[in-house]
Amino acid sequence: MFSATPCNLAAGRSVTQSSTFNSWIAEQAIDFSPGFTQPGSACSSTNSQTNPWWRLDLHHIYRVNRVVITNRLDCCPERINGAEIRIGNSLENNGNNNTICTVISSIPAGVSSTYVCNDMEGRYVNLIIPGDSRFLTLCEVEVYGEGPCLKQMFVKMKLNSSSSLSEATARARLLTQLESALAGRGISNVTLRWSQLPKQEVMRKEAAPAQCAHRKK
Repeated sequence: MFSATPCNLAAGRSVTQSSTFNSWIAEQAIDFSPGFTQPGSACSSTNSQTNPWWRLDLHHIYRVNRVVITNRLDCCPERINGAEIRIGNSLENNGNNNTICTVISSIPAGVSSTYVCNDMEGRYVNLIIPGDSRFLTLCEVEVYGEGPCLKQMFVKMKLNSSSSLSEATARARLLTQLESALAGRGISNVTLRWSQLPKQEVMRKEAAPAQCAHRKK
């Protein structure tokens, strides 16, 4: 009897962080090497700053079951204390306004701690430490879950437009404008299309009542 090995969703994904301390780049937190002996070449770290953060882009929406965080071994394990794990689909405030899965109270030096997120749905996994003069150092981040989750939504809209929506170019231009508006609100992982051709109503202006001309005597 065989059992499937859970897939680490963080592998090969896009990552970024609020700042970078020396060569401690964001990608080193998902390189499968905790780097206990040489953390500078295997861990990520921000500079000392206010509210440092690190963000993982899963590229699709997943149901996240658990997140595993490995703390550094060489020194200062207390720097991870108070870090929030946030999961969601918005990039508002760099993704740091998404829903909290948990707050990390502490992780002993060199230990990997698992945090259960109960199938929270999201494309972005953020870690952020609120406060001033804080470092965020991560020697390994693993994310496990299921997906991607594809959701379909139908929206009925009434538009006030002088353009004829019977023209394909006008319909395409409207979808582009809607995508830009959604992106401005941090929602970028959507695909918009018409489920049916829009119906157009022609509004006629009522003629103004005729004015009688008066002759000067």
